[in-house]
Amino acid sequence: MENHLTDTAKQNNKDCYEEGDTREEGQKSKGVYFCPPLYTQRYILALKFLSEYRIKSVIDLGCSECNFIRLLTSVSCLETIAMVDIDRDLLKSKQRMIVPELRHYINRRSKPLHVSLFVGNAEVPDSRLVGYEAVVMIELIEHLYPDVLRNVTHNVFHNLKPKLCIVTTPNSEFNVLFKNSDPNGFRHWDHKFEWNRQEFQQWCQGVCEEYGYTVEFTGVGFLSKQDTHHLGPCSQAAIFLQQHDEETSGKHMSTSHTEPYELIADSDFPYEKDVLTLEEKIDIEVNYSLRFFVASQRNDPAFESGETMAVEVSRIAKFPNVKSLCDENGVRASLNRSLHKLSDDGLYILVTDLASEEGREDEMSNEGSDTDTLDRIDECGDNAAYSNERREINNSPVQNGYLPVEDWDLECSQV
Repeated sequence: MENHLTDTAKQNNKDCYEEGDTREEGQKSKGVYFCPPLYTQRYILALKFLSEYRIKSVIDLGCSECNFIRLLTSVSCLETIAMVDIDRDLLKSKQRMIVPELRHYINRRSKPLHVSLFVGNAEVPDSRLVGYEAVVMIELIEHLYPDVLRNVTHNVFHNLKPKLCIVTTPNSEFNVLFKNSDPNGFRHWDHKFEWNRQEFQQWCQGVCEEYGYTVEFTGVGFLSKQDTHHLGPCSQAAIFLQQHDEETSGKHMSTSHTEPYELIADSDFPYEKDVLTLEEKIDIEVNYSLRFFVASQRNDPAFESGETMAVEVSRIAKFPNVKSLCDENGVRASLNRSLHKLSDDGLYILVTDLASEEGREDEMSNEGSDTDTLDRIDECGDNAAYSNERREINNSPVQNGYLPVEDWDLECSQV
């Protein structure tokens, strides 16, 4: 493992920075372009699965220059991140990458997030990383000699036993599209191998059979040209999921407590501390949603005549922020706490003081509170734009066009 990063890292970085000065020229020589850049597509692929499976803790194994952390912090479900690489000098020079930036204080997370930066050999287990739900290995395995790869595979899938493991590696079938002097050569001088899709899938199936996982194959870097589709993606990916039940998956390595990794730095990200009880949150959302709905019904005859308006409890329960906190029974309990009058069967809210809502009309109108807006909100469900988690994603560096540059991956970086 020492060979794949430690001895070559400084020279590797030097080459990349020198190439970066004439990056556009280098890209033209490759003859292949991606938008967004390939390294960004790989990051987004990993973010997609981490979010989909609601992962709370993840290890970025072979984190190199720690660029992935800039996007990882935008995943709202994450609470713990461990960045691991074997190059101590590189990590020391990049330790500020895990420090919260101004944007993290302006747009705070809804949950705490702790990030640790470790120097460590991926062949060797560290008890501090046992229990993490996911491991990500982005363009790592091709830098490992076969015996090192076997040891790393055993450590990840036998000792750490993550619920989810994401692995990406170059697809050698795609190399014919690069304008290299040797079309059969590797994309990077430090690569020990580059597999075609069949070879990669055989390795993945072996992992599944030995360690009890299922695998899904995907990739990034597909070209739009029809005559290249048979080559597959530029970067192939495997998504491993643990087959065991919760009781079995909780049994990790049986080795003694050991901490061979060196902690270089760690940091805690700012978040909005919740001072409201669940009942208080429900009451706020239910009352706001009810006012929102009533104000949107200004064309209803009951609004002008001052008659009682019957509002379905189920309609209020469908509002995304309400739905995320409670069911219809919870809405009824909140309405009772707020002294709203309900029908005898409890299915309707009987709103009698409509005049008090008229002052809300203009405000609601400015917020787009017409019937069409309500219909759109109902359709959005839990993915409504004003939910806390969606707000964090909307403020992520991907959405704002702020993307890190992965210097050691320039062979596939694009304009």
